[in-house]
Amino acid sequence: MRKNLIQYNINNLNNNSFKFLSRTYASLHNVDKLEVQFLEWFVGFSDAESSFILHKVLDKKGDISKFSFMFTIELHIDDLSVLEFIKNKLKIGNLRTYKDKCIFTVSDKQGVYQLISIFDKFNLNTTKYLDYKNFKEAFLLYHERSSNVKIAESKELINKILGYKSNMNTKRSVIISPRSKELEYLSKINITKDWLLGFIEGDGSFFVSRTDIEPVFSIELSEEQYPMLVKIKEFLEDNLGFDKYSLFKLKSSSIISINKQKARLGKPTVILSIKNIFVLNNYLIPLLDSMEFISKKGCDFKDFKVICGAVYRGTHKLDEIRSLILKLSYNMNNYRLSTNKKSVEILSEQERNLIINAESVYEYLEDGRIMDKKTNKPLIHRNCIYEIRLSDEEILLVDTMKEALSKINVSFRTLKKLLDEEESVKLPNYEVKRIPIFTIKKI
Repeated sequence: MRKNLIQYNINNLNNNSFKFLSRTYASLHNVDKLEVQFLEWFVGFSDAESSFILHKVLDKKGDISKFSFMFTIELHIDDLSVLEFIKNKLKIGNLRTYKDKCIFTVSDKQGVYQLISIFDKFNLNTTKYLDYKNFKEAFLLYHERSSNVKIAESKELINKILGYKSNMNTKRSVIISPRSKELEYLSKINITKDWLLGFIEGDGSFFVSRTDIEPVFSIELSEEQYPMLVKIKEFLEDNLGFDKYSLFKLKSSSIISINKQKARLGKPTVILSIKNIFVLNNYLIPLLDSMEFISKKGCDFKDFKVICGAVYRGTHKLDEIRSLILKLSYNMNNYRLSTNKKSVEILSEQERNLIINAESVYEYLEDGRIMDKKTNKPLIHRNCIYEIRLSDEEILLVDTMKEALSKINVSFRTLKKLLDEEESVKLPNYEVKRIPIFTIKKI
């Protein structure tokens, strides 16, 4: 009789256990816009920084007597204010510090119920979603069981929960196989602006290659996150405000790239990166600048914004500005941590303003060319594409002037000279025009 009762509870879990949604966090269905923004940010941050932990508790005999369920976010002590912010907004959980770490934990029954209602409405986008699904199903199976079912006496229930535990976190298969849960995960990936900010605060990186003063934005993850990075790339292409010409360039290039990196010691990774200064300065930075960072990553972003502005204006080529940028780069990321043991020379506000206010050495022309003010010569940067109108009104877009020449019967020197003098060049059966791309847009 007891076995039948246990089986009944397991089989009917999905049908009977979700009543908690209305009794624990029903207000999720009526949250205002600001609250939605926070919850999406929180889920993005959780995708990057949280863990779902399922512990088995043993009695004196070494047998499983109960299970405990825990959600944690562990950060550097300098980001204690972030966890205080999360705790105050959610009104659940506990916060503690240990050495140079701060840890937010939710382990009580009602607190976990509330988290479940959040993650069910605003779903996780990384494969952490699969860990969450197992965590949730085990939690509900454990807490929604009949009061007649004793954990210590129910091998079937214990084995069911251990089965969920055995396929979580590091024990979960790296390669996503086409099982129902994995397919469900892939279909549920939904990138939003606030989710992306939260995720960037956790796993995004703003840094500068010091050799050539090249700003780089990147997100590096384990290889199983490749499908999610593809979705982030698609979100950026669709939501940064690119016109059709800039989109053509994006689709025919690796300006927003995703590359796989072989492992040396650890696991293989995938990296989404943007190095193009026009996309960084004119599109990504305005998007992120329109939102409010919560973590210290916001300080890195502000410094990154200053450096991108200098590179966009070409002032990074000036010796004084270059040295100040290098100095600023040693104030970013791990160099700004309170636990950093290396010597850091802090950039003064006056020096920062020198970078910001340095007069541009570039002139941006309407056709996409960039002129060096000192030499009055165009730069090699390809900040334009070419539009070819055929006699029958068919329009071709090509990436370079060389490609344009392959479509029309004219020399490189002639076409370049004509395009430098006129907005468009009309030839027999053709009209060729240089089109600017990645120009400044307001988000």
